[in-house]
Amino acid sequence: MATLDIDWELEGRQASYINVPSSTNASAWQNLRVPVFVLRNGPGPTTLLLGGSHGDEYEGPAALSNLAHLTAIEDVRGTLLIIPAINLPAVTAGARLSPLDGRNLNREFPGNPHGSVTQRIAHFITTELVPRADNVIDLHSGGRSLRFELCAFVHEQPEPDRTRDFLAAAQAFGAPLTVVIREPHADVMLDDVVERSGKLMLSSELGGSGIITRETAQVSYSGVLRVLRHLGNMAAPSVNEAGVRASRVVSVPGADYYVHANDAGVFEPVLDLGSPVERGDVIGRLHFIDRIERAPAPVVAPQSGLLLCLHGQGLVQRDDTLIVIAVDHAI
Repeated sequence: MATLDIDWELEGRQASYINVPSSTNASAWQNLRVPVFVLRNGPGPTTLLLGGSHGDEYEGPAALSNLAHLTAIEDVRGTLLIIPAINLPAVTAGARLSPLDGRNLNREFPGNPHGSVTQRIAHFITTELVPRADNVIDLHSGGRSLRFELCAFVHEQPEPDRTRDFLAAAQAFGAPLTVVIREPHADVMLDDVVERSGKLMLSSELGGSGIITRETAQVSYSGVLRVLRHLGNMAAPSVNEAGVRASRVVSVPGADYYVHANDAGVFEPVLDLGSPVERGDVIGRLHFIDRIERAPAPVVAPQSGLLLCLHGQGLVQRDDTLIVIAVDHAI
């Protein structure tokens, strides 16, 4: 079982490791050590911040490393529990899935204390970390295979008041878009664990294509600071609020707002992320570079709205997601 040696009542700054026993072909008695930072300063909420659930998404690890190392303890109110790279084997491998067991951390909840390494990490988050938190922030981006217009993500809640609370946190984050979504596999994701426990959950999709840029890094870090201030975890404004525009709230109504590739090829986008589109507009072209008889095929918008997501790499395989369209969401 995974363990963490932390004094939860100690004021100030602590750093330690989640220890996860492992056994691989290369290391029979391996002990995986996942860095954890705890910043505690008096009364206030406890917020759990996670990055690196998928190892090819770099904005979360960078933003939370900055948060852990640059935040002055006197600016904290309550407790910040910061884990920049929760799926450490995947992050150090630059892979979506853990190289230790081939599993996707954010599809393994609530986890298994006697399962594989990824399942043990999921179980530790479920049983030891989420119960201590009032709020959970889980930073994602599109990874190698997807590229998003920068956005915060919230799941629509059964109770309208809870959805409004989630949206208020997303608006405080200040990404260009806030996406309200219902995901078909939510019951095996961290979101389900957090929301079933009655806690506030905020996620994100902050770029993608397996890279981090100056823009995505800045939006990620400043967004975390703003939302922590909103939640009552920061004593004063930590970033310049001037020029931060209200986040546009959108949703993806259903599967008919996605386009998946019917063939392998090279995808050429012809519109920028965030562009307004009408149903039937050409979003890109799929090139069949191994065939002399096939002309490039247009990839068209299945619905009207805005272009939320594009395939993250040029080379696509059959069934890969090529585009996702979003529409304005009524609050």
